[in-house]
Amino acid sequence: MVSQTNAARTSGRHRRRSTPTPRKQTRPRTTNRYPVSDSDEDKTASSMDSTAPTSPPVDAVDDGSSAQLPRRLFGPGFFPTGLRLNIYSKANVIGAVASTLAGLADIDVLIGSQFGRLFHLPAARCHNSTKLIGSLLYRQLITTRKYELWYTFSTHPLRFSLDEFHSITGLNCGAFDIEDSDPKASAGSIMWQKRFDTTVGDISVAQVLEMLRNPFLASWKRLRLALIALVDGVLCCTNKTLKLTPKYVEMLIDVPSFLNYPWGRLSFLHTLSRFLPPPVSKDIPDPLQELRIRLSQQTTACYGFLLALQLLAFEVVPQLLARIPDAGNTTTFLETLPLVRPL
Repeated sequence: MVSQTNAARTSGRHRRRSTPTPRKQTRPRTTNRYPVSDSDEDKTASSMDSTAPTSPPVDAVDDGSSAQLPRRLFGPGFFPTGLRLNIYSKANVIGAVASTLAGLADIDVLIGSQFGRLFHLPAARCHNSTKLIGSLLYRQLITTRKYELWYTFSTHPLRFSLDEFHSITGLNCGAFDIEDSDPKASAGSIMWQKRFDTTVGDISVAQVLEMLRNPFLASWKRLRLALIALVDGVLCCTNKTLKLTPKYVEMLIDVPSFLNYPWGRLSFLHTLSRFLPPPVSKDIPDPLQELRIRLSQQTTACYGFLLALQLLAFEVVPQLLARIPDAGNTTTFLETLPLVRPL
């Protein structure tokens, strides 16, 4: 057939009408690992057509709906029961930061930065609903998308990707630069000593908020402490006690750089790290089974900012708001300052 095609290109007499005209591929062979929709340079955002129809679903089965869906992680009627999600992120840190900075220029800096949308989230909807989030994770679909979480509501597939995470949080989800490599914090970290008057130790977000409530706190420390509280207490939580991450503290050497860092991308990666199949390894020969076991345990730790998944569910399926109290209250964290409770 190759020779016929070549002949058809060189001679009109031998051109066959049945020979199809090669179509130009509409999607590049390689795409960014973490597509971002708000980039002027990258227009291959992780939209719905990134998986369908050009990329067929994995193990598609007919579930009785009008569309073919990928295989489910758990079959209907076989969802785990009694799972307790241990969500480390605390949204009330946002309100606490807003309260301590009220009336100061520092709060204007935060509102004008990538963290600004966090303060405009409706506070009544930001209480972690472990039951709702768990039900979404149980309904997960198995796809080839490494950095997307697909799940179903009724017979409709819904996606949680970097695009949706950005739309909910407003955070910078751009690519990491080579210059953004993690700084190495030593026991004698200069920034840590300046912030906390001690060597690197177990300082928690709760202690940082207590420092911010001190009316005699040096003004140059206030914005920096607020930033580290938001990152380690809300967005990039990796431990239950919300201990500060020394390398993030060290990044506060350059506040403008800290404000422009892609915290959204980092937070998103932390968020998905526990709820997508892990890589195949000698100890994990079956990643899907490993994920099923993880979601079937009595307790499961949740890193990052899992609240974004809950807020997305409220946005695309408004009926879910009936499951939370005072759902119609859209008062933001900035508007509920007197109601903020200590962490």
